[in-house]
Amino acid sequence: MLIEDVERFNEWWFTGKVRRDLAPPFKRYAFQRIVDSFGERQILLITGPRRVGKTTLMYQAIERLLQTVPSNRILYYSFDELPVSPKDVLEFYERRVLMKPFEEVDRVFVFFDEIQYVENWPAVVKKFYDLYPNLKFFLSGSSTLLLSKGASEKLAGRFFSLKLKPLTFQEFLELKGVKKAGGEIYSRRLEAYFHDYLRKSGFPEIADWDNESRIAEYIRNSVIDRVALRDIPLTFKTRDFALMENIIKLVFSTPGSMVNVNSLSQLWGKSKITISNYLKYLETSMLARALSNFRPSLLSTSRKLKKYYPATPSLIFALSRQNFEAETGAVLETYAVNALEAEYYFRHGKKEINILLKNDGLLPIEVKETVNDRDIAKFSKLIEYIKAKRGIIISLNQEMEKENIKVVPAYMIELLLSLRTP
Repeated sequence: MLIEDVERFNEWWFTGKVRRDLAPPFKRYAFQRIVDSFGERQILLITGPRRVGKTTLMYQAIERLLQTVPSNRILYYSFDELPVSPKDVLEFYERRVLMKPFEEVDRVFVFFDEIQYVENWPAVVKKFYDLYPNLKFFLSGSSTLLLSKGASEKLAGRFFSLKLKPLTFQEFLELKGVKKAGGEIYSRRLEAYFHDYLRKSGFPEIADWDNESRIAEYIRNSVIDRVALRDIPLTFKTRDFALMENIIKLVFSTPGSMVNVNSLSQLWGKSKITISNYLKYLETSMLARALSNFRPSLLSTSRKLKKYYPATPSLIFALSRQNFEAETGAVLETYAVNALEAEYYFRHGKKEINILLKNDGLLPIEVKETVNDRDIAKFSKLIEYIKAKRGIIISLNQEMEKENIKVVPAYMIELLLSLRTP
């Protein structure tokens, strides 16, 4: 019954607090943005892959609100397993909890988790947002559908968005209690922690786990299978589980490969449109990132032969620990692509650059496990070819600078805030 579900989700109405296991003390970087939004009129849309901490952030926000807001003026509901209408939840809350019309109540905070499962949710939220300025909405979803064109049009001018990335390396260090001695952490220690991070990258809940089998099983069951077997079929009405499994294996076992839809169509006996759609579903569900080929001479990008990467290196580990250990370069490239939120690579003939960032110019980035003088000379020619001012090579553990090329260890990417500045 709705009353049981709502009461179960909102135990602070009776206890006055949020349980510690729901709102742990460690706060992710996005927590302050949520706190800052408490006084804003606009809806806050929180997107991010599964298991990266969206629900925890909501509970932590509720815990903070309870310091100054009466407990019955905070509503939380998850549509993950119980996709009833938000309208039903809000009307029940108004009648049975507030016991007075919304317009007669002071500010109310509404947290709706995984709302993308509900049909026509933007229209419902828009209606209540427009009618009751005292309602402050926080909405989360594990799909970019939360920011789809349809949702954006209905809620135009009514929302801000917050993208919760997978757990970063810096957050991983903080979560594990790694302290800086004299303001610095020795490179040797950083590299050791970084290798540990790559296996678990993205998911706060397993940061302290040591058992590799359990880590891999958690990611497969809670993330990969959950998205492939439930989220995508439920959201996009797909039925071809074998095709989705093949696509996941392709992307996660050969990260950075250029996907030729025509070849896959012939190999798998599926239409090009179907394969393209399934690849898009994987992106929309935030399990993969696609890079387009950038053509400086044409000032355009190619829609053909996109490069696909898992959303975190740990997805490679979960699918095959053997691949993860053997393909260090591909693992580092996957990490770099996602840490930098890359959108483009470059390829023309035999000339290729792993990542191309666009800012106030072009910043080419190459990823190599080890770097030698020949690699630097070759990359220097590519920098000149695309008319960039400088370039960066991301390595496993090397650090040097030669003329217009900087070589940095992968574990330093997040610290180099100047990386995007040409």
